Amino acid sequence: MPALIREVDDAIARGSRERRTDHLRQVTDLFLRDAPALSDEQVDLFDVVIARLAAVIEARARVELAERLADAPNAPRGVIRSLAHDDIEIARPVLARSERLSDEDLVAVAIAKGREHMLAITARLNLSEPVTDVLVKRGDRRVVHAVAANPGARFSEGSLSDLVDRARIDTPLQELLGERIDLPEEHVRQLVAIAQETARRRLAEDAPRGTAIVEAVEIGASAVRAAVVPGGRDLGTAYAVVSRIAATRPITEGDVAAYARDGKGDEAICAIAFAAELSLATAERLFKAGDSELLVVVARAQGWAFATLEPLLVLRDPEGGLAPHLRKRARDAFEQLRPQTAQRVVQFLKAREASQKRSAEAAAQRRLEARRR
Repeated sequence: MPALIREVDDAIARGSRERRTDHLRQVTDLFLRDAPALSDEQVDLFDVVIARLAAVIEARARVELAERLADAPNAPRGVIRSLAHDDIEIARPVLARSERLSDEDLVAVAIAKGREHMLAITARLNLSEPVTDVLVKRGDRRVVHAVAANPGARFSEGSLSDLVDRARIDTPLQELLGERIDLPEEHVRQLVAIAQETARRRLAEDAPRGTAIVEAVEIGASAVRAAVVPGGRDLGTAYAVVSRIAATRPITEGDVAAYARDGKGDEAICAIAFAAELSLATAERLFKAGDSELLVVVARAQGWAFATLEPLLVLRDPEGGLAPHLRKRARDAFEQLRPQTAQRVVQFLKAREASQKRSAEAAAQRRLEARRR
């Protein structure tokens, strides 16, 4: 090592740019080759040598250095910290991947640097609460979206409240937060209320504020609160019939309408699940809710005709049928509800479905691992 340091000093004092870069590459090769066996004291020596060379080489060589050291578990800390504060092309690999950056290091970079450095930090596999606190507080819309989309990010209560507040005027952020499986129930309820109010506001901009429309949004929000309903009917036989058809071709609006007109409620539910890409539990909810508006929302989101919706509404109460005033109410809601608004409600519903499914799968995996232990 003393001889290596003398060579480095000579290269710095009298060597060309190419010679300095060659020395850096050779020293890095030597470190990476022996890294698993190096003691902390030896890593510190490499830290000194690599840092001295890195300070006198061009940016392109520092980009290469950052890429090579980013995944080294015991990379020299001083060099990694220096690279993290460098230009973003150099800093990005270590900010996104290096395990040698502590929370304090990441917070310091987020405070000292700008958006691109913060975006690189959001790409890390895991982000602790102190880091996300700074990203949420200092980051612009793009940074906030990126950190909210990171499943390995953990948020403090204060940061979650800030994110939910921002979501009031940021529909894409509503959807990103809705997909998180770690969101406390209180914040889930707040997001549902925000999504409901957003949809209502957009409806008011494009159509008269009718009772049927408002109720459509409210029923859609109610479904989001409890997407999966336990204890539903046995749909096994109907599902087998519809799934055999789905194996040969897509289930269409015509299939849904035909089952509804024939009074085949179970098959209609399964067909809706296939056609609208909903779970069976959610499709069944369309026929259980207190009013018909959620079924209106799904039909409108799918671009179906009212002629398809009408027999489905009859299926909800096959004995009582569809009274004229209820038919008019449903048709008014159907015609006044914008397809884009209906699609947002359904998308939010699907996002919650996916989150609940991932949560259930994770819980099942934890139980399996516990039994193995």
